[in-house]
Amino acid sequence: MKNPYILTSVVLSLSVLLCGPIAVWSQDNPPVESEAENKPEATEVKEVATQDEDALRVVREARSRLFQHKSVQADITQLISLGDYRFQSSGKYLAGEEFKSYLEYAVKLGNLEGTFLEVCDGQILHTRRQITEVQKNGAAPKPPQIELARRDINKILRETQLYLDQPAAVRAAEIGIGGLPAILASLERTMIFESVKEETAGEIPVLIVQGSFNKDVFEKLNAGMQGLSSQILQFMPDKVRITFNKETLFPQKFQYLKELLQSPGVYEPLLTVSFDNAAINQPIPANRFSYIPPPGTEERDETAMFIEAIKASANIIAPVEEAVKEE
Repeated sequence: MKNPYILTSVVLSLSVLLCGPIAVWSQDNPPVESEAENKPEATEVKEVATQDEDALRVVREARSRLFQHKSVQADITQLISLGDYRFQSSGKYLAGEEFKSYLEYAVKLGNLEGTFLEVCDGQILHTRRQITEVQKNGAAPKPPQIELARRDINKILRETQLYLDQPAAVRAAEIGIGGLPAILASLERTMIFESVKEETAGEIPVLIVQGSFNKDVFEKLNAGMQGLSSQILQFMPDKVRITFNKETLFPQKFQYLKELLQSPGVYEPLLTVSFDNAAINQPIPANRFSYIPPPGTEERDETAMFIEAIKASANIIAPVEEAVKEE
Protein backbone atom coordinates (compact mmCIF):
# COMPACT_ATOMS: atom_id res chain seq x y z
CA MET A 1 0.00 0.00 0.00
CA LYS A 2 1.88 3.04 -1.28
CA ASN A 3 -0.84 5.69 -1.38
CA PRO A 4 -0.37 7.82 1.77
CA TYR A 5 -3.99 8.99 1.86
CA ILE A 6 -5.24 5.40 1.86
CA LEU A 7 -2.57 4.38 4.36
CA THR A 8 -3.39 7.19 6.76
CA SER A 9 -7.13 6.51 6.53
CA VAL A 10 -6.50 2.83 7.24
CA VAL A 11 -4.67 3.87 10.41
CA LEU A 12 -7.64 6.04 11.41
CA SER A 13 -10.12 3.26 10.69
CA LEU A 14 -8.30 0.27 12.10
CA SER A 15 -9.12 0.65 15.78
CA VAL A 16 -12.82 1.07 14.99
CA LEU A 17 -12.78 -1.25 12.01
CA LEU A 18 -15.02 -3.82 13.65
CA CYS A 19 -17.47 -1.22 14.98
CA GLY A 20 -18.90 0.24 11.81
CA PRO A 21 -18.39 1.25 8.20
CA ILE A 22 -14.91 1.98 6.87
CA ALA A 23 -14.10 5.27 5.19
CA VAL A 24 -11.15 5.48 2.84
CA TRP A 25 -9.89 8.41 0.86
CA SER A 26 -8.25 7.23 -2.37
CA GLN A 27 -6.10 9.84 -4.08
CA ASP A 28 -2.99 9.59 -6.21
CA ASN A 29 0.02 10.85 -4.29
CA PRO A 30 3.68 9.82 -4.18
CA PRO A 31 4.72 7.48 -1.35
CA VAL A 32 6.22 8.94 1.80
CA GLU A 33 8.82 7.46 4.06
CA SER A 34 7.63 5.71 7.21
CA GLU A 35 8.40 7.23 10.58
CA ALA A 36 8.81 3.74 11.98
CA GLU A 37 8.74 2.56 15.53
CA ASN A 38 10.46 -0.65 16.56
CA LYS A 39 8.70 -3.63 15.03
CA PRO A 40 6.58 -5.57 17.56
CA GLU A 41 7.72 -9.08 18.34
CA ALA A 42 5.83 -12.01 16.83
CA THR A 43 3.95 -14.26 19.23
CA GLU A 44 3.13 -17.94 19.08
CA VAL A 45 -0.57 -18.55 19.71
CA LYS A 46 -2.10 -21.90 20.54
CA GLU A 47 -4.92 -22.74 18.13
CA VAL A 48 -8.27 -23.32 19.82
CA ALA A 49 -11.44 -23.80 17.79
CA THR A 50 -14.43 -23.58 20.12
CA GLN A 51 -16.24 -20.85 22.04
CA ASP A 52 -15.27 -20.72 25.72
CA GLU A 53 -18.25 -19.83 27.90
CA ASP A 54 -16.10 -18.39 30.69
CA ALA A 55 -14.35 -16.06 28.25
CA LEU A 56 -17.66 -14.96 26.76
CA ARG A 57 -19.03 -14.35 30.26
CA VAL A 58 -16.11 -12.04 31.10
CA VAL A 59 -16.65 -9.96 27.94
CA ARG A 60 -20.38 -9.62 28.55
CA GLU A 61 -19.97 -8.71 32.23
CA ALA A 62 -17.31 -6.13 31.35
CA ARG A 63 -19.65 -4.55 28.79
CA SER A 64 -22.47 -4.46 31.32
CA ARG A 65 -20.29 -2.77 33.96
CA LEU A 66 -19.29 0.00 31.54
CA PHE A 67 -22.94 1.07 31.37
CA GLN A 68 -23.15 1.12 35.17
CA HIS A 69 -20.36 3.68 35.67
CA LYS A 70 -21.31 7.34 36.07
CA SER A 71 -18.19 8.27 34.10
CA VAL A 72 -15.00 6.85 32.62
CA GLN A 73 -11.86 8.72 31.56
CA ALA A 74 -8.73 7.24 30.02
CA ASP A 75 -5.75 8.12 27.83
CA ILE A 76 -5.50 6.16 24.57
CA THR A 77 -2.27 4.95 22.98
CA GLN A 78 -2.27 3.02 19.72
CA LEU A 79 0.66 1.09 18.26
CA ILE A 80 0.01 0.18 14.65
CA SER A 81 1.94 -2.12 12.30
CA LEU A 82 0.91 -2.04 8.62
CA GLY A 83 3.36 -3.98 6.47
CA ASP A 84 6.65 -2.09 6.61
CA TYR A 85 5.05 0.92 8.31
CA ARG A 86 4.98 1.51 12.08
CA PHE A 87 2.93 4.22 13.77
CA GLN A 88 2.00 5.46 17.19
CA SER A 89 -1.01 7.63 17.92
CA SER A 90 -2.55 8.99 21.09
CA GLY A 91 -5.86 10.39 22.21
CA LYS A 92 -8.54 10.59 24.88
CA TYR A 93 -11.63 8.58 25.81
CA LEU A 94 -14.47 9.93 27.98
CA ALA A 95 -17.83 8.40 28.80
CA GLY A 96 -20.72 9.68 30.88
CA GLU A 97 -24.21 8.59 31.82
CA GLU A 98 -27.06 8.25 29.33
CA PHE A 99 -24.77 7.15 26.47
CA LYS A 100 -22.61 10.28 26.45
CA SER A 101 -19.13 9.60 25.04
CA TYR A 102 -16.07 11.25 23.55
CA LEU A 103 -13.29 9.52 21.63
CA GLU A 104 -10.46 11.30 19.81
CA TYR A 105 -7.05 10.30 18.54
CA ALA A 106 -4.52 11.56 16.01
CA VAL A 107 -1.75 10.08 13.88
CA LYS A 108 0.93 11.59 11.65
CA LEU A 109 2.44 9.96 8.56
CA GLY A 110 5.05 12.00 6.71
CA ASN A 111 3.35 15.28 5.81
CA LEU A 112 -0.13 13.91 6.50
CA GLU A 113 -1.99 14.37 9.78
CA GLY A 114 -5.07 12.28 10.46
CA THR A 115 -7.63 12.68 13.25
CA PHE A 116 -10.65 10.63 14.31
CA LEU A 117 -13.36 12.14 16.52
CA GLU A 118 -16.52 10.55 17.90
CA VAL A 119 -18.79 12.59 20.19
CA CYS A 120 -22.20 11.72 21.59
CA ASP A 121 -24.32 14.02 23.75
CA GLY A 122 -26.67 11.17 24.60
CA GLN A 123 -28.97 11.93 21.67
CA ILE A 124 -26.86 12.28 18.51
CA LEU A 125 -23.53 10.55 17.91
CA HIS A 126 -21.24 12.47 15.55
CA THR A 127 -18.12 11.08 13.86
CA ARG A 128 -15.44 12.92 11.95
CA ARG A 129 -12.46 11.53 10.06
CA GLN A 130 -10.04 14.13 8.73
CA ILE A 131 -6.76 14.00 6.83
CA THR A 132 -4.73 17.18 6.41
CA GLU A 133 -1.66 17.60 4.24
CA VAL A 134 0.88 19.84 5.98
CA GLN A 135 2.52 22.17 3.49
CA LYS A 136 6.18 23.11 3.69
CA ASN A 137 8.18 26.16 2.59
CA GLY A 138 5.25 28.51 3.05
CA ALA A 139 3.05 26.84 0.40
CA ALA A 140 -0.67 27.55 0.54
CA PRO A 141 -2.51 24.93 2.62
CA LYS A 142 -4.72 22.42 0.82
CA PRO A 143 -8.30 21.76 2.00
CA PRO A 144 -8.42 18.77 4.35
CA GLN A 145 -10.15 15.54 3.39
CA ILE A 146 -13.13 15.26 5.77
CA GLU A 147 -15.85 12.69 6.25
CA LEU A 148 -18.72 13.43 8.65
CA ALA A 149 -21.50 11.16 9.87
CA ARG A 150 -24.21 11.10 12.51
CA ARG A 151 -26.51 8.59 14.22
CA ASP A 152 -29.71 9.29 16.14
CA ILE A 153 -29.18 7.35 19.37
CA ASN A 154 -32.79 7.76 20.49
CA LYS A 155 -34.11 6.13 17.32
CA ILE A 156 -31.63 3.28 17.69
CA LEU A 157 -32.67 2.76 21.32
CA ARG A 158 -36.37 2.81 20.43
CA GLU A 159 -35.77 0.12 17.82
CA THR A 160 -33.85 -1.93 20.37
CA GLN A 161 -36.89 -2.02 22.68
CA LEU A 162 -38.59 -4.32 20.16
CA TYR A 163 -35.86 -6.95 20.47
CA LEU A 164 -34.74 -6.95 24.11
CA ASP A 165 -35.14 -10.73 24.23
CA GLN A 166 -32.71 -11.19 21.33
CA PRO A 167 -29.04 -10.68 22.34
CA ALA A 168 -27.80 -10.37 18.76
CA ALA A 169 -30.08 -7.40 18.12
CA VAL A 170 -29.06 -5.74 21.39
CA ARG A 171 -25.38 -6.11 20.45
CA ALA A 172 -26.10 -4.50 17.07
CA ALA A 173 -27.72 -1.58 18.89
CA GLU A 174 -24.75 -1.18 21.25
CA ILE A 175 -22.44 -0.99 18.23
CA GLY A 176 -24.51 1.93 16.97
CA ILE A 177 -24.27 3.71 20.33
CA GLY A 178 -20.47 3.91 20.18
CA GLY A 179 -17.70 4.03 22.80
CA LEU A 180 -16.02 1.14 24.62
CA PRO A 181 -19.27 -0.86 24.93
CA ALA A 182 -19.52 -0.74 21.13
CA ILE A 183 -16.02 -2.17 20.73
CA LEU A 184 -16.81 -5.07 23.07
CA ALA A 185 -20.19 -5.68 21.42
CA SER A 186 -18.59 -5.66 17.99
CA LEU A 187 -15.88 -8.08 19.06
CA GLU A 188 -18.53 -10.43 20.43
CA ARG A 189 -20.23 -10.25 17.03
CA THR A 190 -17.08 -10.81 15.00
CA MET A 191 -14.92 -13.04 17.20
CA ILE A 192 -15.13 -16.52 18.71
CA PHE A 193 -13.72 -16.23 22.22
CA GLU A 194 -11.53 -19.26 22.84
CA SER A 195 -9.95 -18.84 26.25
CA VAL A 196 -9.56 -16.72 29.37
CA LYS A 197 -6.63 -16.85 31.75
CA GLU A 198 -5.44 -14.90 34.77
CA GLU A 199 -2.09 -13.09 34.69
CA THR A 200 -0.52 -10.01 36.24
CA ALA A 201 0.33 -6.71 34.55
CA GLY A 202 2.98 -5.28 36.81
CA GLU A 203 1.46 -6.16 40.15
CA ILE A 204 -2.17 -5.84 39.03
CA PRO A 205 -4.18 -9.05 38.45
CA VAL A 206 -5.72 -9.12 34.97
CA LEU A 207 -7.86 -11.45 32.88
CA ILE A 208 -6.79 -12.03 29.27
CA VAL A 209 -9.46 -13.16 26.82
CA GLN A 210 -8.36 -14.48 23.44
CA GLY A 211 -10.54 -14.86 20.35
CA SER A 212 -10.35 -15.75 16.68
CA PHE A 213 -12.01 -13.94 13.81
CA ASN A 214 -15.32 -15.50 12.82
CA LYS A 215 -14.77 -16.71 9.24
CA ASP A 216 -18.42 -16.20 8.27
CA VAL A 217 -18.27 -12.56 9.32
CA PHE A 218 -14.99 -12.13 7.43
CA GLU A 219 -16.54 -13.44 4.21
CA LYS A 220 -19.51 -11.08 4.53
CA LEU A 221 -17.19 -8.14 5.19
CA ASN A 222 -15.03 -9.12 2.23
CA ALA A 223 -18.08 -9.13 -0.05
CA GLY A 224 -19.28 -5.78 1.31
CA MET A 225 -15.90 -4.08 0.83
CA GLN A 226 -15.96 -4.70 -2.94
CA GLY A 227 -13.05 -2.93 -4.64
CA LEU A 228 -11.44 -1.84 -1.37
CA SER A 229 -10.98 -5.37 -0.06
CA SER A 230 -7.46 -5.84 -1.41
CA GLN A 231 -6.32 -2.59 0.23
CA ILE A 232 -8.07 -2.96 3.59
CA LEU A 233 -8.78 -6.61 4.30
CA GLN A 234 -5.12 -7.60 4.10
CA PHE A 235 -4.85 -5.79 7.43
CA MET A 236 -7.81 -7.51 9.08
CA PRO A 237 -6.77 -9.33 12.28
CA ASP A 238 -6.95 -13.09 12.71
CA LYS A 239 -7.05 -12.99 16.51
CA VAL A 240 -7.73 -10.58 19.34
CA ARG A 241 -6.54 -10.42 22.93
CA ILE A 242 -8.37 -8.29 25.47
CA THR A 243 -6.81 -7.48 28.83
CA PHE A 244 -9.28 -6.71 31.63
CA ASN A 245 -8.54 -5.44 35.12
CA LYS A 246 -9.62 -8.45 37.19
CA GLU A 247 -11.30 -6.38 39.93
CA THR A 248 -13.16 -3.81 37.82
CA LEU A 249 -13.26 -5.68 34.47
CA PHE A 250 -12.26 -2.42 32.79
CA PRO A 251 -10.77 -3.26 29.34
CA GLN A 252 -7.19 -1.98 29.60
CA LYS A 253 -5.85 -3.24 26.28
CA PHE A 254 -7.05 -4.56 22.93
CA GLN A 255 -4.44 -6.35 20.84
CA TYR A 256 -5.25 -7.44 17.30
CA LEU A 257 -2.96 -10.14 15.87
CA LYS A 258 -2.17 -11.16 12.30
CA GLU A 259 -0.86 -14.58 11.35
CA LEU A 260 2.51 -14.53 9.58
CA LEU A 261 2.25 -16.04 6.09
CA GLN A 262 5.76 -17.47 6.33
CA SER A 263 5.16 -18.92 9.81
CA PRO A 264 1.71 -20.51 10.23
CA GLY A 265 0.60 -20.48 13.87
CA VAL A 266 2.81 -17.46 14.68
CA TYR A 267 1.15 -14.06 15.07
CA GLU A 268 2.44 -10.50 15.30
CA PRO A 269 0.59 -7.47 16.68
CA LEU A 270 -1.25 -5.52 14.00
CA LEU A 271 -2.84 -3.01 16.35
CA THR A 272 -2.50 -2.50 20.10
CA VAL A 273 -4.90 -0.06 21.76
CA SER A 274 -4.22 0.74 25.42
CA PHE A 275 -6.55 2.63 27.76
CA ASP A 276 -4.24 3.99 30.46
CA ASN A 277 -4.67 6.16 33.55
CA ALA A 278 -8.31 5.14 33.81
CA ALA A 279 -10.45 7.20 36.22
CA ILE A 280 -13.91 5.87 37.00
CA ASN A 281 -16.81 7.91 38.40
CA GLN A 282 -14.87 11.19 38.39
CA PRO A 283 -16.64 14.41 37.25
CA ILE A 284 -16.43 15.41 33.56
CA PRO A 285 -17.48 18.87 32.27
CA ALA A 286 -20.75 18.61 30.33
CA ASN A 287 -19.34 20.56 27.38
CA ARG A 288 -16.91 17.74 26.60
CA PHE A 289 -19.86 15.87 25.08
CA SER A 290 -20.95 18.78 22.85
CA TYR A 291 -20.17 18.94 19.13
CA ILE A 292 -21.00 21.36 16.31
CA PRO A 293 -20.13 20.29 12.73
CA PRO A 294 -17.83 22.63 10.77
CA PRO A 295 -19.72 25.40 8.92
CA GLY A 296 -20.81 24.53 5.41
CA THR A 297 -20.48 20.77 5.90
CA GLU A 298 -23.07 18.00 5.76
CA GLU A 299 -23.16 14.89 7.91
CA ARG A 300 -24.13 11.55 6.38
CA ASP A 301 -26.99 10.08 8.42
CA GLU A 302 -26.18 6.47 9.34
CA THR A 303 -29.19 5.93 11.61
CA ALA A 304 -31.19 3.87 9.13
CA MET A 305 -28.18 1.64 8.44
CA PHE A 306 -27.83 0.74 12.13
CA ILE A 307 -31.58 0.19 12.53
CA GLU A 308 -31.49 -2.22 9.59
CA ALA A 309 -28.55 -3.99 11.23
CA ILE A 310 -30.64 -4.46 14.39
CA LYS A 311 -33.55 -5.88 12.37
CA ALA A 312 -31.23 -8.18 10.42
CA SER A 313 -29.61 -9.42 13.63
CA ALA A 314 -33.02 -10.13 15.15
CA ASN A 315 -34.37 -11.95 12.12
CA ILE A 316 -31.27 -13.86 11.07
CA ILE A 317 -28.56 -14.08 13.72
CA ALA A 318 -30.71 -14.63 16.79
CA PRO A 319 -32.51 -17.75 15.49
CA VAL A 320 -29.14 -19.25 14.66
CA GLU A 321 -27.95 -18.63 18.23
CA GLU A 322 -31.11 -20.30 19.60
CA ALA A 323 -30.55 -23.31 17.34
CA VAL A 324 -27.01 -23.65 18.70
CA LYS A 325 -28.31 -23.56 22.28
CA GLU A 326 -30.86 -26.29 21.50
CA GLU A 327 -28.13 -28.58 20.19
